[in-house]
Amino acid sequence: MERFVATQNLVNEEFRKQNLNNNKTHIVVKSLKTRNKGMETQISLLAQTPLCPFPERHADVVTASREKQIENPKEMLSLLNVKPILRFRCVNKYWDTLITDPIFVNLHLKKSAKRNTHFLLITQHVTDIPCVSSNGSDDRYVRDYGVIPYSVSTLLDNPSFTLSVDEKYLVQPKGCSNIVGSCNGLICLVARPVTRQYYEYSFRLWNPATRMTSPKFGFLRLFHNTSVFPSSYDGHYNFLFGYDNSTDTYKVVASRYNTRERSSDVRILSMGDKVWRDIESFPVVPLHFGAGSELSVNNCGVYFKSSINWLAIQNKLWYHRMDIKNITVKQFVIVSLDLGTETYRLYLPPSGFDQVPPYEPNVGVLGDCLSFSYCHNETHLIIWQMKKFGIQDSWTQFLKISYHNLQIRYDYSDEYMKYHFNIVPSFLSKNDDTLILHCNQEISQAILYNWRNNTVVRAKITARKTITDDSSLNDALCAADYFESLVSVF
Repeated sequence: MERFVATQNLVNEEFRKQNLNNNKTHIVVKSLKTRNKGMETQISLLAQTPLCPFPERHADVVTASREKQIENPKEMLSLLNVKPILRFRCVNKYWDTLITDPIFVNLHLKKSAKRNTHFLLITQHVTDIPCVSSNGSDDRYVRDYGVIPYSVSTLLDNPSFTLSVDEKYLVQPKGCSNIVGSCNGLICLVARPVTRQYYEYSFRLWNPATRMTSPKFGFLRLFHNTSVFPSSYDGHYNFLFGYDNSTDTYKVVASRYNTRERSSDVRILSMGDKVWRDIESFPVVPLHFGAGSELSVNNCGVYFKSSINWLAIQNKLWYHRMDIKNITVKQFVIVSLDLGTETYRLYLPPSGFDQVPPYEPNVGVLGDCLSFSYCHNETHLIIWQMKKFGIQDSWTQFLKISYHNLQIRYDYSDEYMKYHFNIVPSFLSKNDDTLILHCNQEISQAILYNWRNNTVVRAKITARKTITDDSSLNDALCAADYFESLVSVF
């Protein structure tokens, strides 16, 4: 009771100070305009209402009532998007403290994850730079990535659109070159400057909603072109980003496969630590080591429920797409790294997976479940969901979609097309009726398929820099699902 009274006195003092500048507060609150206007109005009125001193009598009753009143702002604020919440920080010190409180941040995170779904649109901007080399005319280019959160509901309502990519969404101005992954509203970026002796990796965390970016951390060198240190042929690092729920820690996983020594090494960096820790090597080597670590690369690992999951092929140390002709169903396995225990588990594909497709299956996340999808008989896409993560028997076939219904018409008699065509389910809408898919033969497009109504729409996404020359080439790709959060990057 004494602690609460002290807190109440502090709040009253803050509101008394606030009343001296009431006109300014009124302007700030009045300017708040969002789609949740009614809720913001209630919060604004509450913010401007001074809390009265406690009466001496019936203290217990009044205390309970007052505590309930003080807790109400947290519940109401937690239902808003990040932008209007940040505007309320300027009301007074009490509100600023409330909004930055880790307890409130976690409350908002849980609610935002359920209702505030966005895509990350990964844009690629390639600018040609004419130059002259010693051998004659030569061209160079500069590549920059953009990462733009985009509302799924807006995408469904407006399938074709052009985005102006503001500089705040570009990766290069942040001193980075690529995207590692996204988790809880945070995006992990990587820089990889190259010297004659080594690559030097470093990382930054970026919260697009709060527009905060962390200092660089996790410096890691990979030497090359010497007899003492690993050469560039020993494999580049792949990076993945995730969250360990058991310790409330964000982690970066670095892994690579050494083809000369036929072994893998895996390291983990926990946020707050300055040293990478070596952990046990992969029990089975995942596919596409060295293919890159950006979000657009399939089967390079997916974060799900405090784990990183890869597709792998047992008894196959090095994989090329044409090798799939010689692989059996029993060789496929899912390697799962638990970020809490930092140990591995192996999961088998669904028992209904009885035929090796011409293109490798895809492991992803769909409808809050680990998913496994593949081409069947060159005519259908089959999607499975692991309904209870980690339980082998919980694999359930979700959909079997005809390519005809998806309006996909490719000549599979073409050997190249047969072994390179791939379609990946990226997102399942809240009511489970609309799938968003990406086909590797349809650049800068998403396929919106309503399986209940059997209708399909092609979403054409065009990205343009706000400041760019006419020679820029701009592509956009729907990648991982994302939601806004107040999680700090520090």
